[in-house]
Amino acid sequence: MKTVKLNGTDLKVSEVGFGGIPIIPLPKNEGESIVKYCFELGITFFDTANMYTSSEEKIGTALDTVREKVVIASKTTKRDANGAAAHIDTSLKQLKTDWIDIYQLHNVSNGEALQQVLAPQGAYEALAKARDAGKIRFIGISSHSISTAIEALKTGLFSTLQFPFNFIENDPENKLFPLAIQNNVGIIGMKPLGGGLLERADLCFGFLQQHPHVVPIPGIREKKEADQII
Repeated sequence: MKTVKLNGTDLKVSEVGFGGIPIIPLPKNEGESIVKYCFELGITFFDTANMYTSSEEKIGTALDTVREKVVIASKTTKRDANGAAAHIDTSLKQLKTDWIDIYQLHNVSNGEALQQVLAPQGAYEALAKARDAGKIRFIGISSHSISTAIEALKTGLFSTLQFPFNFIENDPENKLFPLAIQNNVGIIGMKPLGGGLLERADLCFGFLQQHPHVVPIPGIREKKEADQII
């Protein structure tokens, strides 16, 4: 597994990451086992979210003994400062860590949501304070709207952007990613397998390897999926 620098940060991550949604329904020991297996195969970048119920706890427990060797990202859906601050503390506890490498504003996909998080007493304010306190290292944003993501990047406030990208949903390649690259914003590619609709991992990741500025985070729930992807 190759290691790459995630633009917008000083973080070195595996060229393929781990998306934390599919382990939610798994029993605790199975979820932790998948996370450990992926680490053993070379994955060092793990993405989850406060709203992914048990995902943070499973990832935190599985990676507890190798915390210094991995990069962990999480997210909050809260739009206000108090709510986001509470989510950060919850994430730290569930992930069993003193810091989170990237903390993201989750699914900011319309202008109203972007205004809310950036307003006084908005969620961004809490993330900035947490960064100053050493609880998080970098602030990111996730979105499903190209126009909203463009407006977010224009603020210069975000180190990373998480956005859907695969060979079907490829509009960001020309409409969004050039701005991210120009502004030195790291790109995290969610849904590299089309949210489970695309079955040929070899084709999907062959396409993605043509875009080295994107770090994909496939959701993995079985060892055979990890084997196929890696």
